[in-house]
Amino acid sequence: WSEDPKYYRTKVTTTPGCPSLPSSQWLLLLEGRALDLDKVFSGNYSTAIDAKQSQVLGSGFELTLSQPTPTHKVKSAGDWNIAADLWGEALSFIMPWREREIKQYRRFISNIFATRHYSLHERVLDFDRAVRLLVEQQKFLRFNSFRQFDDLQASHLSSFGMVAVNQLAKPGGTSTDRLGRNQGAAKRGGEPCHKWNRGQCEKEAKECLYFHVCDRGNCKGSHKRTECPLAKGS
Repeated sequence: WSEDPKYYRTKVTTTPGCPSLPSSQWLLLLEGRALDLDKVFSGNYSTAIDAKQSQVLGSGFELTLSQPTPTHKVKSAGDWNIAADLWGEALSFIMPWREREIKQYRRFISNIFATRHYSLHERVLDFDRAVRLLVEQQKFLRFNSFRQFDDLQASHLSSFGMVAVNQLAKPGGTSTDRLGRNQGAAKRGGEPCHKWNRGQCEKEAKECLYFHVCDRGNCKGSHKRTECPLAKGS
């Protein structure tokens, strides 16, 4: 496949039952490279058409493929699961023997999301990218070679990891700087955002200095104060 990925992309994408994936990402997949999940995710929603790519089939025939303009980015566990489902379906279509491997990797990452506070989910996304690049570079690895990812996991997900510490040290309000602010809020006792409870906070939960949780007493639920079941029961 990697010797002539454009030829095999045509063969794959004209096969009945072929999963939907941006043509640029099919090329990466056939070359054994890591996909851009932002583009995979965008391709699932976008109706806009970007630059066209053409493939000559011979005898005067030419197949033109269009790529969706990236309009969405993977920012949460839910976004990641949607994009990973599309990636896994495409990889399993051309390599059905790897279906179980991909399912195990998806479960692995989903469990990490589930055990980390949402303010740290960007670190999990960075860890996933690092793993997929490692598997691209070291062809003998598989996505269920979990022990081989221990160093990356420590570097990205540990508070003392090299990547995490370097990102928090960057000036200018990066995404990881927001993580540091959320951690600071947790050190202040997880103080709720009163503006959010009043419907006045314009920031997303991961950008806000305070937690988007109920500020009624010790409730701290994921709803606003006006929707608190404690108030309804009183």
